[in-house]
Amino acid sequence: MSEATSSTPTLTTALTAVATTASVAIVLRAIKRRFSPTITSTLQCKCGKIRGHVRAKYEDSFRIHCYCQDCRDYANFIASLGGNKDETIGKEFGDNRVVQFCKNAITIEQGQEHLKLAIKKKKKSKGKIYIHQFYAGCCHVPLMNTVDFLGFVGVFCDFLDQTAVEQWDGPCRMFQSEGFGQPNPPFPNPTWAPFIWKMIRYMPWRKSGPFDYDLTPVYWGEDSNGEKKEEKKKDK
Repeated sequence: MSEATSSTPTLTTALTAVATTASVAIVLRAIKRRFSPTITSTLQCKCGKIRGHVRAKYEDSFRIHCYCQDCRDYANFIASLGGNKDETIGKEFGDNRVVQFCKNAITIEQGQEHLKLAIKKKKKSKGKIYIHQFYAGCCHVPLMNTVDFLGFVGVFCDFLDQTAVEQWDGPCRMFQSEGFGQPNPPFPNPTWAPFIWKMIRYMPWRKSGPFDYDLTPVYWGEDSNGEKKEEKKKDK
C-alpha cells in the first residue's frame, strides 16, 4: 500500500472528528442560547427626541470597553457639531462603552428623522471598510455603530438603561494600549470564538434595524491626503 493511500483514512478520520466536534459545539451553543434570558432596555438620546428599545438575549450580546483613539475622536467630533466639544461620553481612562447586538434587536419608535449618519473619511484605497456611525442630530451624541454588510450593531451604553447594561455579557476591553490607563483590576480581553460565532450567526439580519445607509453623511477624520480634517455636509 502506498504512503498516499495509507494516509487517506487518517485524513478522513481527522476531518470527520473536526466536523463532529463543530456540529456538537453548534448544537450546544444553540441550546444554551435557547435558555438564555432576554434582556430589554430603553434606547434614548440625550434630549429624548429619539426613543426606542433593545430586546436581546444574553447570549446574543457582547459588552465592550473600547479605548481606541478613533472612538474618542468620533465622539468629540459629534459633540462639536452642536458646539459642545467638551461634553463627550468618554470615561476616566479614555474608553467608550458599547454593547453589540444583532441588528434585529433594535427598534426606534420615535424620532427616526433625527437619526443621522457619520463616516470616517479615509485615504482612498481598495478594500476599505467604512463603519456607519449613527448619531442623534438633535442633541449631537453618538448612538450606534455598524457596517452595512454585517449583522451586528454596537449601541453606546450611555443611552441604554444601566441596569440592563450590567446584565448583558461582558465587559471586555479592546485597544487598551490607546487608553489613559486601566481600572484595577483590568477588564479581560475578548474571547474571540464566541465573538466570531455571534458575527456569523447575525448575518441573516444584516439588512435589519432602523438604519438608512443612503443618508447624506457628515465626514470626519482624515481626508484623502491623510490630513486631519473635519468636513460637514448638510444632513439629508
